Amino acid sequence: MVEKVRLAFLGCGWMGQRVHLPNFLKLENCEVVALCELRERLGRAVAKRHGIPRYYRSHEDLMDLGDVDAVVAITREELHAPIAIDLLKSGKHVYIEKPMATNVKDAKDMVQAAEGANRKLMVAYMKRYDEGCLKAKELIDGLRSSKELGEVTFVRVHDFGGDWVCNFDEPLITTDEAYPEVKPRPPGWMPEGEVGRFNSFNNVFCHDINLLRWLLGDPGEVKYSTFRGGYHNSILGYEGFNVSFETGGVSSRFWDEEMKVYFKHGWVEIRLPPPLLRNVPAQVEVYKANGIQRLEIPYPSWTWSFKNEAQHFINCILENQEPRTSGRDSLKDMIIMEEIYRSFLEKTSLKFEF
Repeated sequence: MVEKVRLAFLGCGWMGQRVHLPNFLKLENCEVVALCELRERLGRAVAKRHGIPRYYRSHEDLMDLGDVDAVVAITREELHAPIAIDLLKSGKHVYIEKPMATNVKDAKDMVQAAEGANRKLMVAYMKRYDEGCLKAKELIDGLRSSKELGEVTFVRVHDFGGDWVCNFDEPLITTDEAYPEVKPRPPGWMPEGEVGRFNSFNNVFCHDINLLRWLLGDPGEVKYSTFRGGYHNSILGYEGFNVSFETGGVSSRFWDEEMKVYFKHGWVEIRLPPPLLRNVPAQVEVYKANGIQRLEIPYPSWTWSFKNEAQHFINCILENQEPRTSGRDSLKDMIIMEEIYRSFLEKTSLKFEF
């Protein structure tokens, strides 16, 4: 039985160096045996700092390596599909950042490559690995089953961001080497003038759709959608209730993101932490009305969702389990994000076809 996953790490940008690489290096059942980065001076410097024995310039150099089981690829989202498909077909398990892709066709091709090669494809939606979100799911599942607070009546999803870095100080090696040119890969139907705003929307707020689906299942349709500048509102339809989904930005020192699930007789509220505030999980509270009139606040463990998801990927490989945020599951997020934007452009409601 394999006791460790032999890993190649691809991408030495800000998130790669400061978040993902340090977390994988800390795992006992993972060994980082190679590092890959197009900017050679940067790649060699990062490999040297962390004692990684081998450096490669291109993901294509990793494809035929027999002593590499999996690749963590932290790159621009436009590169997720071409890199992941190549590596999956070469027999490597692949972990990528969100969003899964920049269009539905690429996402479907990634799933097909993973399933055709019988390899794991995991998308780094870290909110599903947050101890507070895990507690919220347990509570929501229990309340929907017991009917203690009645049926779900309405859901509000709000994400205006703020300070997501929180003075995060993991060491960073910089370079004056030019960043590799990346060609856009937008949805084929999308007007050119809308690509930039769609990519920004998809890159950040796919997180909220992914968390919503995990907590409550898949929505059936987008009833309404509008964008004004960088701000957006849409109404997603479930059987029995609607979801108000609102996104934007604010220059605050705190992080303004929450999800509130209303029942007939109370609610479950989840307040998400700044992503890089280490070891601080989401805050959860349950209000029970209908004669009970009680506020319950569970306290989850002090762990960091980014490290939890890294451990999950390695465990899934060793135990041959499907990742919680698999490619097959994450494809649905890409479908929903495209259809929200299409609904806005076409000024009509749209059914989701998964």
